[in-house]
Amino acid sequence: MKIETKLDFKRYLKLMYILSYRKPSMFGLTVFGFLILVMAISLFFDTNYDSEQFPFSMILFGFVFMAFMPITIYLSAKKNFSTNGRLKEKIVYEFTDEKIKIIGESFNSEMTWVKTYKIVELKNWILIYQNKLDANVIPKESFESNLDDFKEIVKTKNIKQKLK
Repeated sequence: MKIETKLDFKRYLKLMYILSYRKPSMFGLTVFGFLILVMAISLFFDTNYDSEQFPFSMILFGFVFMAFMPITIYLSAKKNFSTNGRLKEKIVYEFTDEKIKIIGESFNSEMTWVKTYKIVELKNWILIYQNKLDANVIPKESFESNLDDFKEIVKTKNIKQKLK
């Protein structure tokens, strides 16, 4: 089975946010920042609060916790996408019972299923991890009607998988 895909920055960025905020710590820090902001605002409007001391530090900490991570993710994704030319290339994946062939405009690669770390299915993505951090990302729409065939191939392999 062959599929073709090409990433654009907008979809890549959205995937980076999804992958980052799947981690409980990232989500927790954002919620923590939001709660600090709410506390600072409610403290400022409290009638017993000395209004001469505006809660600048609380607002600053809340903003940092809420905005720092999304800004960092954006900047990191932008740098990664612009410096890694292979992310922007049209890529053809060929899945057989023995291996995965990946053909880009500037590279050619073959991998056996045996060394594949895991395969994860998200709402709009299939991620083929080579190790804990590196994954080939494939939009589900690229599979067209072949997604079920792909899942059948994967299920016959001894690979960690999170398929729906």
